[in-house]
Amino acid sequence: MNCYNMVLEYINTQNKGTPIFIEEIKNYIIQFYGKNDKEKVYNNVKAILNRMNKEGIIETAYKGIYYIPTENIFGKMLLSNRQVMLYKYIMDKDGNIKGYITGAKLFNDAHLTTQVPNIIDIATNECKNFNKYENKNLKVIIRKPKIEVNNENYKYLQLFDLIENKDNINIEVDNPDEIIYKFITQNELDFEKIIKYAMETKSRTVINKILILAR
Repeated sequence: MNCYNMVLEYINTQNKGTPIFIEEIKNYIIQFYGKNDKEKVYNNVKAILNRMNKEGIIETAYKGIYYIPTENIFGKMLLSNRQVMLYKYIMDKDGNIKGYITGAKLFNDAHLTTQVPNIIDIATNECKNFNKYENKNLKVIIRKPKIEVNNENYKYLQLFDLIENKDNINIEVDNPDEIIYKFITQNELDFEKIIKYAMETKSRTVINKILILAR
């Protein structure tokens, strides 16, 4: 099977209206070639995706991000930024969590503030350095998490962000401790794991707060 047909085969496994990232296609194709052919394969994939875009097989959302459009009575529907943000920064297509929403959006969702941010903050494994990076297309700011995010710990890390409030979000309620305790119970967080992750993230603030709430 030639490279074009392999790319097409991969494209046909994807759901309509779901982002397809060039990196995932490259990783799929390279397994059929030797490592020495990596650069050649990657260049071929880029050329093939451009060709498929012109042929109408796929559409381009942003550079390196494609999709098979869904259609309604008005024609082809654009890929939603929410979908791109979800799969690029928060979870992969197998359901593995790699990031979580933080900042003002997290505080708003937890009912600690009425502030509605124009830009959403995300702590994600996709951020490779400690600098904040703004993706203006998706209106998100990504940051490196304290520890690697996974399915088990992401809610705990959100809890820690609520407690530490390093972004100095304006708290607009009189009972923040009650709301934080409610977050713990609603998400069925385990107090022993809270202490464990607090030790891993070296968060004395979290430990002190949990000792108070536990009483």
